[in-house]
Parts: sequence; structure tokens; C-alpha cells
Amino acid sequence: MKRLLVLALLVAPTGRAAEGGSVTGSRHDFSASGGGRFKGTGPASACAYCHASHGASGGALSARPDPAPSRTAARAGASAGAPGQASRSCLSCHDGTVAVGQTTAGLVPVAGGAGGRIEAGQRSNLGTDLRTSHPLSVRPDGLSVRAPALSDGARLVEGGTVQCTSCHDPHRDSADGKFLLGANRRSELCLACHAEMTGEATHLTALRPASLAAALGAGAAEAGCSVCHASHGAAPDSHLQRRGAGEPEDATCLGCHGAGTGRLDVARDRSKPFAHASLASGVHAADEGPSGGGRRLPEVSPAAPRHVLCVDCHAPHASSPRPATPPFAGGALDGVWGIDLDGQRVAQVRFEYQVCLKCHGDSANLPRGRAVGATRAVQRAGADANLRRVFASTAASSHPVGGPGRGADVPSLIPPLGPTSQIACSDCHASEGGAAAGGTGPRGPHGSSWPGLLERRYVTDDPSSESAAAYALCYKCHDRDRLLRSPDSPFQTDAGVPLHQLHVVDQRTSCSACHAAHGVSALAGSPGANAHLVDFDTAVVGTTPSGERAYLSRGPRSGSCALTCHGSVHAPKEY
Repeated sequence: MKRLLVLALLVAPTGRAAEGGSVTGSRHDFSASGGGRFKGTGPASACAYCHASHGASGGALSARPDPAPSRTAARAGASAGAPGQASRSCLSCHDGTVAVGQTTAGLVPVAGGAGGRIEAGQRSNLGTDLRTSHPLSVRPDGLSVRAPALSDGARLVEGGTVQCTSCHDPHRDSADGKFLLGANRRSELCLACHAEMTGEATHLTALRPASLAAALGAGAAEAGCSVCHASHGAAPDSHLQRRGAGEPEDATCLGCHGAGTGRLDVARDRSKPFAHASLASGVHAADEGPSGGGRRLPEVSPAAPRHVLCVDCHAPHASSPRPATPPFAGGALDGVWGIDLDGQRVAQVRFEYQVCLKCHGDSANLPRGRAVGATRAVQRAGADANLRRVFASTAASSHPVGGPGRGADVPSLIPPLGPTSQIACSDCHASEGGAAAGGTGPRGPHGSSWPGLLERRYVTDDPSSESAAAYALCYKCHDRDRLLRSPDSPFQTDAGVPLHQLHVVDQRTSCSACHAAHGVSALAGSPGANAHLVDFDTAVVGTTPSGERAYLSRGPRSGSCALTCHGSVHAPKEY
């Protein structure tokens, strides 16, 4: 009677079991009448291969020997530990080092496999490198992971840790043949612990590519986490992503956001001449940040390697379809940390520029000048590449990215823009053909055919013929006719000729010859000398015979220039 009671307890399910019967007849039944390819050749019962009624070596009356001690330890931060007893019992078969019929009491004859072991290459052979499987002996007690509730499919064991039996019930095969504790439709089992995926997360609610979902044995909306992650069999150090060993980190994202995915084809934009990232652009460190041990951001060394990966700007577990409401960031940036205008880390960005300042603010190796391949490099007398300072409220002048506009008189703006409007970095830097340019491509600065990763053309050559196409970026916000031809153009000569017409049309001077597109920081200039984003391109604008090259604002719609440009000497010239 006692023996029957013990066997009944071993077979009885614990927690919320998935569909399926008992171990009898399943693939874990290694008796002669079992349901798997490993079959005993003697009279041993189904339980004898894993359990001993007396003299067991560990918990759950285990008769399994400990697996190879040379296995690579699990990886999941500092809390990861060696496999617990429950996991070691499973691994004694599933790492391929111990025969199925080998027990602590001796060898029970079993036919099948390679010498009674699970062969290498089989999905059920997890190998001895535990980095390829979900971490073991971790405690889900952080902000993004939690202990599962009693009603959830998953469970914690052995002192509140994750072991093989946290997700699997070896006594009851599930409908999908994975011996799961509960159903994992739409990742129900994963979400019992992984709380970072909210109900609005795009990757939780959106339909997955049918071909990929079918390959995973699930419907388009059912595959869930398994579209991107593999609980077992992933490449080492891949964060359990479905990408091969040696494949770049972004390969996981581009599996869905690549060729053949229509408007979400980010790979197409990243192949353009000016792109934010490339497939070989490096590896992201999970603890990147101002005090990160894996990688410091902003960088503190000019020699630090730079990279931009999808996860530097997007949190795949939190990103949502919520549209951006200027000046606030949209759902595509949910879950992303950033740097504010004070240089401090913010856990969740509120404004898009806070993501950009991670690399374009205080980093010691900021890019200088124009991107490689640009027709001509713009040269400024006192350029400051630190955009945190350029967009600060203390800046001499700047485009209104860091806050509302400060210029009370900007009559050329196209409604609904006004003098106090605030814009985002992606209003200028974005993929041409994307949503910002009125197209159907992906939003954001993924890649462009124009230098500087601009979403519209902006010519910096001198001389350049003016046209709506040449300065399409400027004319996106500034009315072309109002600037060049209108009788009430804000700046005019004594003869009533608009100054922008005189310089840009008649003299064929680029906007960049006088204006710095981002602005001028307090470190590089002053409000009087650099109002209206004036910061001369020294390759175009020369000095007077006395050595002057200066602009001075004298109040609304008035000022003076002392310089030499296109052979004309202003020493000084007032307007």
C-alpha cells in the first residue's frame, strides 16, 4: 500500500496542469510499452527510470545520477546559480551525457538513441552549455520579472527559484508535446513571471508573420514570445533570441522588420547610404548607461566604439502603437531610458530628444562635421557638437527641440506651427519615404538617401540654385514664398528686396552658409552674435580686410553683418 501511495504522489499533477494524461504511455514512459522511442528491454516499470522507492539521491525520490559537472553555468545576471536538484534530474537525460537507463541503482537496459543517450542535434538534447536555455536557479523578484501567482501556470520551486519544473511537469505530457505545466497560448506561461510585457505592447498584441508562426507550430497570433525567443536551443549569449551563433544582434528584429514586411521594412532603410545602424554595428550591453559596467553612455573615452542597435532606441517588450503627441514621445519609445537636458538619466523618456542625447549629448566621441559621403562639409567657427547644450534653454539660439520656441517673430512658419511650438528630432532626421515625410514606410531615423540622415533634401553646396526641392527640409516648416518673395518678408534691403531672396536666389547661397541647423550653444556663441541660429560657414563666409566676421542682432527685424561673402565686403552692413 505504501508503495502505491508513493507512486500516486509522483504521478499526481501539481499546480495548473496542461492538457494530457499521466506519464504512462507518454514519451517519458521508458518501459517496454511506453510511448516514446526509448523503450526498456526488461520488466522495469515506467517510474523506475527516474524514481527510487528507497535510497534516493535527492529530492522527489530521484534515482537519476548527477549530470556532467563540467557544464557551463547558467547566465542571468548575478542571481543565477547552479541547477537545483529538480533541474539536475531532468538534465541527466537532456544534456546527452547520461544514458536514459542509467540510475543510481545501476543500468536499466533501454533501446534507442545513441548508446541509450539522447543524440546530439535532437531538440530534446539541451547540451552542457546552459546559456542556450532559460536561466536556472534565478529568483524572479525584480521590476520586470515577478513571482507567479498561484493561479498562473508557472511555479517556483526549491526556495523560490526557477528550475526545469517551474515550466514543465515531467509526469504529464501537454497537448503540444512539451510537458508544459500550463497552456502557453499568447505566451500565458511566459507572462506568469515576465511582467515587462504589458497589454498594450505591440509585440504582444500584433499578428506575427504567418510563415514564421507556422514554423513554430502556432497560429499567427498565438506564437507570442516564441517568435523572437527560444526557451531552449538558442545561441550562447544571444539573450535566448532566435538568431544563429555569430549572427548580429539585430537579426532577431529584422526577421520580422525586413524584406517582404511592407511598411515595416526597416532593413530597406538601413541599407541606404546614410543609416543609423548596420548589421555589424556591435553588441548591446544590458546595463548600458551613465554608470553601466558593460558600456558607459554617454561615452567617456574618445576611443570608445560606437554602435546603434534596435534596442538602443526601442524596448521590444514595452513598445506600443500609441502615436506621438508633440512634444511628447510616442509609444514606439515606451520603456526606453534616456538623458535629459540636465545630463541626468531618466528611466522612461518623455521627449524623443532624450533618447538621442544618449549618444549625441555628452559623449566624448561625438561625430563632427557632415556624414561620410556628403557633398561638402560645413565648417563653423565655434561649433559645439554637444546637442544637450545646443538645445538647452541657455543656448544662444536653437531650433525648439528642448523646449518651446523663444522667438516671438517668426512669420514664415507654416500653421499649425507657431513661435512657441516645439518640434522633435525626427521632424528633420527620419527615413525619407517614411511617415514623417508623408509616406508609408517605417517611422523614425532608420536610414536615408540624404546626408545627415535627413528625411528631405537640404543642399549645403555653395553656390547652389534655389528650388523647392533643394531646400525641401527648410520649406517643410518655413513658407517659401513668405521667405523669398512676399512684400512683408521679415528681412529686407533698403530697396525692399527680401534678404533671403537676395542671398539664396540671386547669390545662390545655401541656407547653411549663415544658419546652423541645430543652433548655437552658450559655449559656442551669445544671443547677440548668434540670434536666429546665425553661425557662419567659414568655408563660404570670409573676414573683412580688418579681420572681422560677425553678426549682431539689433532687435526685431534689424541687425548688421561684418564679413566678406562672394566678393562683397560688408564692413559692416546694416539691415
